[in-house]
Amino acid sequence: EFENIYGLQVSVVPTNRPSQRTDNPDVVFRSESGKWNAVMIEIRRMHKTGRPVLVGTTSVEESERLALTLDDEGIPYQLLNAKPENVQRESEIVA
Repeated sequence: EFENIYGLQVSVVPTNRPSQRTDNPDVVFRSESGKWNAVMIEIRRMHKTGRPVLVGTTSVEESERLALTLDDEGIPYQLLNAKPENVQRESEIVA
């Protein structure tokens, strides 16, 4: 991107250690509800192990619907959706 758009020279810098990342295949869902059911299954699975989960949504409305579902499941969360009335609290969480 830097080379194609900005005409800047790009160099590849090798990692210090071998990557531990697992690159899983993409998953495509036929319906919106199927996708969110799968998201909740994964959140439940991670929550049981004590692992934190970061979930990105494409809108504030989606994040709020997910928050309601997490409430119903009794799973604690921190909702960050950049609404103006939440800026102070969210900036403290991120900092």
